[in-house]
Amino acid sequence: MAVLVRDALRAARRADLHVVPAVNVRISTAWRTAPIPDVVVLNRKPVGASFAADDLVLAVEIWSPGNPRAERETKMAGYAAAGVPFVWTIDQGDELRGPVLTAYRLADGQYVAENTVHPAGPAAITAAPFPITLDLADLDS
Repeated sequence: MAVLVRDALRAARRADLHVVPAVNVRISTAWRTAPIPDVVVLNRKPVGASFAADDLVLAVEIWSPGNPRAERETKMAGYAAAGVPFVWTIDQGDELRGPVLTAYRLADGQYVAENTVHPAGPAAITAAPFPITLDLADLDS
């Protein structure tokens, strides 16, 4: 996923944003204190392995079957309380159905699902720091 987002950043000529995989995010809320999203897009150069929520413009969480619903809800609530403007979640699916990406935009302190992407060819995602087109089928490559 990091490569897909990085390639989209480059295509959009957004040198002001930086893609980093699996970093510690410093969030101090009642819900969560240090989530480690699978991918983040930062609004500053990445220095170190830990970043304040203010540095994030997008967090990407790839849910594994082992992530219980409560953990998923807790992470989303923590990101919302910290003011992370965009969150994408990817449900990996199973052998009958492929992955599904849901892109959320923060609105009035809560996430609103704006885009749902299935592996059926390129799709535009508007719940992002800039419009991104990606194909979930590329996750396998």
